[in-house]
Amino acid sequence: MQVQKILAECKKNLIDLDKQIILILKSIEQNISIIIDGESGTGKTELAKTVALALKRPFYRVDGDENLTITQLRGWFDPALVIESGFGEDSFIPGPLTLAMLNGGLFFFNEVNRAPSESVNGTLSAMDSSERSIEIPQYKSIRAEDGFYTIFTLNPSEYIGTNPLPEAFFDRCIRISLTHKTGKIAEEIVKLRTECTDNSLIRKCVQFAEETRISTFFEQGASIRGAIQLTQILMNEDWNDSQVLHAINAVFSGKVKLQPDISRSVEECLEEIAYNIFFEARPKN
Repeated sequence: MQVQKILAECKKNLIDLDKQIILILKSIEQNISIIIDGESGTGKTELAKTVALALKRPFYRVDGDENLTITQLRGWFDPALVIESGFGEDSFIPGPLTLAMLNGGLFFFNEVNRAPSESVNGTLSAMDSSERSIEIPQYKSIRAEDGFYTIFTLNPSEYIGTNPLPEAFFDRCIRISLTHKTGKIAEEIVKLRTECTDNSLIRKCVQFAEETRISTFFEQGASIRGAIQLTQILMNEDWNDSQVLHAINAVFSGKVKLQPDISRSVEECLEEIAYNIFFEARPKN
């Protein structure tokens, strides 16, 4: 694997993640599964997708929830086709895990801690660097083609899975943690994602998102996604103060959570922060 060449390709879409990319590439090279953990908006999915694209591998995504079953991951037999031709290749509908194995692609399991532990257990033999296979009852053993690898994400602040993740799962993986990007790095990311040329606007949008994460108003603040979306809405337009405030409320009101003891509304708290960043005085119509 040409690590430096692939790293250079990834850096076209990712900023300040060189160490994480290299670690992922080395793990893939050695068939070691990867857990990327971090809060929402820290770039877990973007990192996995960018690496897959740079490696030119197919990308198969699953989002964890309490109803996700092993059958959904591995595949199932179509009843009508089973009646017609029996259990076999013609009647089997492969799931995303099986497709990734057969096609030498990335199996990306998002929010794995939301899934039942028995479903996670269904991936263990595929993750194992010596086995790399799964058994399909009434069909056959599926062995992974070269190029197959697995990346999982979890949000450490949301351990809400129906069952704890099995120890064998963590034992098969390395763990890479991502945090919120701030300051100049965050500004570079927003500029890359939006292609905005107004550096002053980008700086204000990034500062606003960061302020929601440290403000005493909020139990949960917004990620860089808020800064990106606000920049996209405000760029290339001459908005008055009232319109800017309306855009701020539209972007951020669903991304933040008030502290339990705050009696003011979300909109009032966002407006208070906006005064300090966007306006010299109370917004005017």
